[in-house]
Amino acid sequence: MRRRIRFQKFLTSNWQAKLLCLAAAVVVWLMVNHLLVRGSSPEWSIDDIRLSMPE
Repeated sequence: MRRRIRFQKFLTSNWQAKLLCLAAAVVVWLMVNHLLVRGSSPEWSIDDIRLSMPE
């Protein structure tokens, strides 16, 4: 029971900062995914990797 109360207090205290940090992490992940993986960067060309190292 004591663990449950401690866990509930951990989740509910300072939730705005945790939510902001989560939102910032999602935005950074989406930017990196869009710019590096799906962009025109030659280092991340998946087709070239598949041609040189077939599955």
